[in-house]
Amino acid sequence: MGMKRGPNEFDFVYAVRHTQILRAPARLLDPFDQTTVNYTLLAQPMDDPTRTRVREGKLQTFPPRIILPGDLSVQELEGFGPQAGRYLDFLRAHAGRFRILRYSYRLRRETYSETLIGEPLDVVRERALRAHERRADPYAALVVGVDEPWDVCLLHLFLRLVQASLPRALHDIEAREREGFRERVPRADRDEIERAFAAAAKDPSLVKTLGRLLRDRGVFELYQDRFFALINGR
Repeated sequence: MGMKRGPNEFDFVYAVRHTQILRAPARLLDPFDQTTVNYTLLAQPMDDPTRTRVREGKLQTFPPRIILPGDLSVQELEGFGPQAGRYLDFLRAHAGRFRILRYSYRLRRETYSETLIGEPLDVVRERALRAHERRADPYAALVVGVDEPWDVCLLHLFLRLVQASLPRALHDIEAREREGFRERVPRADRDEIERAFAAAAKDPSLVKTLGRLLRDRGVFELYQDRFFALINGR
């Protein structure tokens, strides 16, 4: 009989399961500029249920870049601990189930404040909800998580925000790429590339040839969405 997972293990699975996003930012992440999310994270100390730890700070995201799942690394996280790294390792290993990670934001945990309040979590949570409504900050987030490893709760918040922002981000990125597309890719190259895409769609062994063609023509970034979609569709 396996040992039951408990809070004393303090791993990323426990942290993710006990993360509640009470209020997500009203605004989506900007696909072309930095976005700063002002978070409030509430957690009950494991040794004292009569108190609540309040952490406040900023999550700063940067415009997405299209990458392969295998390219993800713990270097994508600045200021996060080893459990957040393990969580990212898990997501990378299951990249086929997390399409969102192919459009990664760099994340940095900025300086934060930490306060221990002599009131139980339920009381502090209700007061924080009211304060959140009064602030009317479109980039504010209110989260209930664990006291340790609490940075995993923030990473989970970040991933949820990226997931919510992805449809608009893809639409806006594709729209921008279409602007001036004909000026950036000569007609002869466009025709050759279209033939290569059609051939690779029929014969998977030609995908590498297609990739080399895109890089040789210096237009891989313009076609990378279609290229990755072709690979992932197999």
